[in-house]
Amino acid sequence: MWGKLQGAIDRFSKIAQPGEEQEATNSKPRKFTYGRPEFLQLNDDEVQVCQDIYTRPIIVPRDEMLLLRTAGYAEVINGGKSKLNEDQSTSKQFFIKKKSVRNGAASTEIPLEPIPDGGPMNEIPVTYFAIFDGHAGPDAAVMASKLLHKLIEEKLNGVKDFIFEIAGPTKGQLGESKHDSKSISIHSLVIGALEQSFISMDQQIIDEKQNYTISGGCAVIVALFLLGKLYIANAGDCRAIYCNKKVTVQLSNDMTPHYERQRIMIQAMTRPELIGEDFTYNEYTRRITRNDIGKRILYRGPMMTGWSYKVADEDDLKVPLIFKLGGKSRLMQTIGVSRGFGDHDLRVFDSRIYLKPLLSAVPEVKVFDLKSNVEDAVLVMASDGLWDVITTEDVRTTVYNVLNQSRKDDPKRFNAVAQELVMQARGTPIHGMNGWTKKDGTAGSFDDITVLVIPLGDGV
Repeated sequence: MWGKLQGAIDRFSKIAQPGEEQEATNSKPRKFTYGRPEFLQLNDDEVQVCQDIYTRPIIVPRDEMLLLRTAGYAEVINGGKSKLNEDQSTSKQFFIKKKSVRNGAASTEIPLEPIPDGGPMNEIPVTYFAIFDGHAGPDAAVMASKLLHKLIEEKLNGVKDFIFEIAGPTKGQLGESKHDSKSISIHSLVIGALEQSFISMDQQIIDEKQNYTISGGCAVIVALFLLGKLYIANAGDCRAIYCNKKVTVQLSNDMTPHYERQRIMIQAMTRPELIGEDFTYNEYTRRITRNDIGKRILYRGPMMTGWSYKVADEDDLKVPLIFKLGGKSRLMQTIGVSRGFGDHDLRVFDSRIYLKPLLSAVPEVKVFDLKSNVEDAVLVMASDGLWDVITTEDVRTTVYNVLNQSRKDDPKRFNAVAQELVMQARGTPIHGMNGWTKKDGTAGSFDDITVLVIPLGDGV
């Protein structure tokens, strides 16, 4: 089993190209036509130019006003691991609208009161940014980029009565409302709407697969600006950071199998049929061989955070459920993310074991106050193509190096920041070789790279 799985990752990367295998055997149409983000305004010929895996052109919006909050954006295709850029991105604004009441045949708005920031009480603006990092095909990321914000708008409007009650001038000092003998905050309502939207998005992919080809899966990260708060909802290994001129703060955790080891291993322990006969839910400090049988070995079980000893037996020869290879953890040596959308058909190589039951679409949501410490701050969101090769501190340094060299009234300055970050991560091609190198001589990113740079304050 070990020998068979050692080569599975390479084989998987070959068979898991953007729908190649499905296109040959599946006559179902695609739900959405492949393209690049709407705000890039690319025609079909320009989309083709974007897919040049040899020159890897960096793409930025031609009209910077199409991105909300004067945000900057840049992207580049991978160096050849797939034929298409499987990343996607979305920037939208929508509103939570107060319910109208009917007076006879006419419809009139409920009398309005100002909300804390001075806006009209009949609607609350919501600003949405998202990055979708696709794998094993572009379809799940394309579909989510078209639909997730609509689901979030729907779920938020589903609890609008509570939100307006809490946000209104009669709210309690804690911004809470009493319902069913429990204190409900706006935070909990928004978090619940995000969680429900992510779950619904993944379920919609399952439902639509009955009639459409939807290849692969995707990691996703969302930034939601609402009533002076920033909500970061993350399911996967995209990442968001806050930075100002002095500090960097990571706003999301990378949802990898190693990070979520306890959730995954406990699930495997309680439902062993999910992992078959060849895997074990225990962890070891090294590979266990037959020479170790009957001897004491270090191990860690699903309920443990530390390490202990046990006497090795036959079960310890099985392949660990979560295994580190090349610095990255993988689930059943197949996938390096533990949350996201799609992957409903993903199986362990040459087996009948599906990975989806151990994956999750539920996001980890964090909330941040935008009323302080944002004057000169920015939010940087990116796919792992950036974070795999550039540290968060180096990102902060680059952000302010570029901003310090530009005028504050230049509408393209945040595009310039995003472009520089992508350029540093991609690097330059190595002559005569299929590779890219950064300025410091280390390997550049071979992955798709997507970067959003969003100013948080007016002093940036």
